[in-house]
Amino acid sequence: MQPPPNINDPPQSPIVDFNSILIDYPDHDTVVDLSSIELPDTKKSSGFNLHAIRANAKDLQLLARLCLPLATIFYFTTIAAPPILIPLSIIIPTCLLFLLYHLYLYRQFNDAGSLKKFMISANQLDIITAHLAWLLDPAMPAPMMLLVIIAAIGNGMQHGFSTFRSQMQSTVMMAPLVFLIRMKLLGFHSLSMAFLFLCAFLLAYAYFLIRRIDGIQTEAETRSTDLELNNFKLKQLGVALQKSEARYRNIFDNSSAAMVLIEDNMMISLVNSKFLELSKYSKSELYNKKRLSELIYKDDLQRIRRFHAKRRKMGGTTPTEYECKMVDRSNNIKHVIIRFNITQWHERIMATIEDITSRKQAKSALLRSIKKLRQTAARLTQSQKQYRSLFENTGTATILVEKNLRISMANSKFVELSGFSKNEITGNKRLTEFIERKNLYRIRRFHTKQKEKGLPLPTEYECLMIDKNKKLKHVVMKIYTPEGQQSSIVSFFDITKRKQAEAALQEAHERLRLVSVIDELTQVANRRQFNEKLNNEWSRHKRECLPLSLIMCDVDCFKLYNDTYGHQNGDRCLKSIADALKKAVKRSVDVVARYGGEEFAIIMPNTDLHGALIVAESARLAIEELKIPNKASTVSSSITLSLGVSSLIPTANMSHDALIKDADNALYEAKNQGRNQAVAGKCRKDDENKSLKDTCRNKDTVRTSPPKISPLHDLHNYRQH
Repeated sequence: MQPPPNINDPPQSPIVDFNSILIDYPDHDTVVDLSSIELPDTKKSSGFNLHAIRANAKDLQLLARLCLPLATIFYFTTIAAPPILIPLSIIIPTCLLFLLYHLYLYRQFNDAGSLKKFMISANQLDIITAHLAWLLDPAMPAPMMLLVIIAAIGNGMQHGFSTFRSQMQSTVMMAPLVFLIRMKLLGFHSLSMAFLFLCAFLLAYAYFLIRRIDGIQTEAETRSTDLELNNFKLKQLGVALQKSEARYRNIFDNSSAAMVLIEDNMMISLVNSKFLELSKYSKSELYNKKRLSELIYKDDLQRIRRFHAKRRKMGGTTPTEYECKMVDRSNNIKHVIIRFNITQWHERIMATIEDITSRKQAKSALLRSIKKLRQTAARLTQSQKQYRSLFENTGTATILVEKNLRISMANSKFVELSGFSKNEITGNKRLTEFIERKNLYRIRRFHTKQKEKGLPLPTEYECLMIDKNKKLKHVVMKIYTPEGQQSSIVSFFDITKRKQAEAALQEAHERLRLVSVIDELTQVANRRQFNEKLNNEWSRHKRECLPLSLIMCDVDCFKLYNDTYGHQNGDRCLKSIADALKKAVKRSVDVVARYGGEEFAIIMPNTDLHGALIVAESARLAIEELKIPNKASTVSSSITLSLGVSSLIPTANMSHDALIKDADNALYEAKNQGRNQAVAGKCRKDDENKSLKDTCRNKDTVRTSPPKISPLHDLHNYRQH
């Protein structure tokens, strides 16, 4: 059993809805919509008033407007003084042009009817003509000032207060400008000022007078229109009332809802076709034979009666809407809503019955669907709890990122990694805020290139992450986007320690590499690096047909130095000699290496024999300048150096051993000749190298020596170079 509807429901609308009648019968006028009734043409009064002038005096208005330029022409041709600013020969054609333009506007006004734009053009032309005439008038005070008053007041009386107000605005803007120009040209005159104030007073007086007249006329026209409208409405009221019955019956019969008219005793007196379709009875079976209560299901009828008795006992109002079941002629039960429209002055009651059987069935189906949805929601809630537990306890810093890169979820591992709290991250931070800027730009550029090539985007990135304290951490970021979802799961793996270990390992490798190629004591290339460098340069110079030079150096009497000063001082001596040799070679491509004990070697690419000798002499002098004492030496009181120099252009049938052997032989020759000197090898002379070099097609730049002059001069030029 359904409970009765709320007793506080609003009362029903009247049976006859004039607004709906107007829609169904647009060719008729409703009683209530009196504003839509059009008045028939009535005869205008023939009295002489402003309204009549506006309606019937266009020709008179044209004559008045033509008088302005004609009066201007007459005035300027009769006065003795010439006009100011513009000569009379220009004023007359200009006034005639204004006459022709007024005739053009008059013709357009007659052809097109009362067009507002033509009227405004004519009014503005009048006011401009008057101000120009005043501006050009040489008299003081200027009689042409009266044309401004005539133009403004005349148009205001002709077209009403709104036009006069527009004329006043134009006059207020132009008149001061004209007055100032005249005062500058003709000087200030008190009489002109008094005349100006008089004209201003006339305009102000005319402004308020026309405004008052326009208001009185508008009020009178409104009252007259209202009286005529009310009179016509009363005449049409009878016709509207006669049509109301037909409209009411048409609405009643063609209503989409089942409607029934009942008497006070619930006896049915009138029904429409929808009610017949709902009840399955005929009109003859219903009219004055059936009560509406007989069609209501018995249980619902008893419920309604008990509810009414209770309401009467409590003193409440009776509702006008009931939801119940209705039994048709075939004993089929239908769910309906009955609405009663009770009119105080009417003896009968209108009842509207709405069939809600399908709605009830849909509601039942909806309740079943809601029950299933609740069950599904419970399962989803349980699944969400499991998902959140898995998300939180995954052991990896994980976040949930929406389509706009805003973070919607973050687990405790990510909070620990970033240093922010969950409240600071969730909904407030974007994924891009945690990625270092250069790394972010690199990822974006890579994305752009991948999209341009039509390639898929990777799901794993190695980048730098910024935590709350602005510290950088090396992370691996993995992105997983479930199919059909608008959010992505992003996991971060902290590899900072691994990166630090890799950096330490790389540093150890670099140190090991340096140990393998650098002599530990002198910090120059060791023997191994010397062999690799010489082999590479030999192959390159053989390919490019360029001269390669080698200098072999030996410290004189170094064994005696060690025996005298000790091995520690010997080590310091070798370091100082190595530093001096590195400074002497100057070029970055030249290689200084420790060849053995106290022997050093210098590889000089792209250098001929003469250039190598200059470098050797420079190195020898650099060692002398160190002035390292050596009392045990048989050559000098300080450490000295003996050097063997060899240079040749590698060929296919030679190896770099020939270059080493020749330089070594030259070194021994320098020792035999008394030490502390540089001696050239005998493998190839300069003329032979020159002839071989001329045969090569490759003309690469070779370090050449200056012309042969004294050795000291050669050394000085080399150092300057």
